[in-house]
Amino acid sequence: MEYNMEVKQKYLGIPVYAEEQEEMLEIFDGEEKLFEFQVPVCKDGTDRKCDYYSYLNVSRYGGRRLSLRGNFPEAFFGEFCQTDSDMQEPLARPLIHFTAQRGWINDPNGLVYHNGRYHLFFQYNPMNTRWQNMSWGHAVGEDLLHFRQVEDALYPDEHGTVYSGCGIVNERGLLGLPEDALLFYYSAAGGMNQWSKGKEFTQRIAYSTDEGETLVKLPEEAIGVIEQDTRDPKIFWHEETKAYIMALWICENKFGFFRSENLKDWKMTDSIVLKEAWECPDLFCLECEGEPIWVFMSADGFYYLGQFDGYKYRTDGVQRKAYITNLPYAAQTYSGIEDRVISVPWLRTHNAGKLYTGMMGIPRELGLVKRGKDILLSLLPVREYEETKETAAEFTLGEDGFCLETDEDAVTEIVLDLTENKNISMRFYNQELSIRDRMIFCREERTSLPEAIEDIHILIDRGVLEIYANNGTLNVYYETDSDVLCGKIEIKGGKGKGRICTWKP
Repeated sequence: MEYNMEVKQKYLGIPVYAEEQEEMLEIFDGEEKLFEFQVPVCKDGTDRKCDYYSYLNVSRYGGRRLSLRGNFPEAFFGEFCQTDSDMQEPLARPLIHFTAQRGWINDPNGLVYHNGRYHLFFQYNPMNTRWQNMSWGHAVGEDLLHFRQVEDALYPDEHGTVYSGCGIVNERGLLGLPEDALLFYYSAAGGMNQWSKGKEFTQRIAYSTDEGETLVKLPEEAIGVIEQDTRDPKIFWHEETKAYIMALWICENKFGFFRSENLKDWKMTDSIVLKEAWECPDLFCLECEGEPIWVFMSADGFYYLGQFDGYKYRTDGVQRKAYITNLPYAAQTYSGIEDRVISVPWLRTHNAGKLYTGMMGIPRELGLVKRGKDILLSLLPVREYEETKETAAEFTLGEDGFCLETDEDAVTEIVLDLTENKNISMRFYNQELSIRDRMIFCREERTSLPEAIEDIHILIDRGVLEIYANNGTLNVYYETDSDVLCGKIEIKGGKGKGRICTWKP
């Protein structure tokens, strides 16, 4: 069926019936195809209202007649609307963990800091609470704790859907663009939408000259087809050899390293195969007791230590894991930050009953610490969080236990410095968690730890618990079904000292 409309306002509101059967919506300006999305639609003949509207910016087509085509009931097209505001009704959502206003999110993309703003792009389906229509959403913040969602950045096109990638500042004025332009390298997932049928994955470039407000896709490829699913470019400048380096997932457990002096012509100089490692590579340098060590990390949190000379990466061959549970995935480090390495993971939460799916983890500062003869990656919440949280209570652990009542919604952090961690039981805001030696019990999950806990931090937000211990070398994440952020906290057992901290947005 075809429906025609004249563009009179900034946004086209597309009705979304979350989780229902999807049909392809195509939008044309004359014979030129503008958009293609899989949109869920209710066809049961009832008077059910849509779950939300996804707002598509069509302002550039003002005054023109667009053609909307798809296998939809006539009544569905009648629900489309036009508006000058993309505001959504507020929902109960986490206070410190970023979530999309509506729809599905996964991998963080294009993390770049520039002119006092942190950009958080992300894999996004604005048309449903399930994975589909891979696009780039966009959020910005003046610190790393308060992000606000802004205009969507990239949509699927004739080259494919928009898979993961990275962002850098064009400091050397390359590609014929100004030095303050933002450059974004991403995977065009050819064949993943009808529009790109028959094509394969390529690596492409988009740029912004207005501080990320609009992204413009360059017509040429950065890297052509290597393997069918090659994806997830991550780029940084290597000062010692004066070249840009790209880490790229090639296929299966294989990753490649590419060099370019002009950000246009790329040559693969090395490849590695890492058992079980998959997708979203990242490579960065940290110091441990004055010694530079290069850390290679894959999507699932596996990391390897080694040396990189600008051409080849040599690892010690030891596989370590940044996260003990599997909720975090596809973490990416920020570019444009000189004095620290900051990583943000996607948390694979289901958010049952919500109109958003998935969230971002609290940004962590990365470091290396020696533990005996080994060296481990440490992930600690960014200093912005540490500097703005407040201490609500301090206590001593023991047989008498500890109890506190809070009466205002806040992110709560339970901190325990332990001399003995046997049989610690906690109940907070109607949730339960217990520690037994080297085990954590949360709901139906039982998590075994590789070493005994000396210090533990439990961060409580809506729908999620982030737990880190032993100076950030042990990291455990749990999804919960609780929206409660105040009430009674009870802790029994163990020996040592503790405190309760709160953080309010």
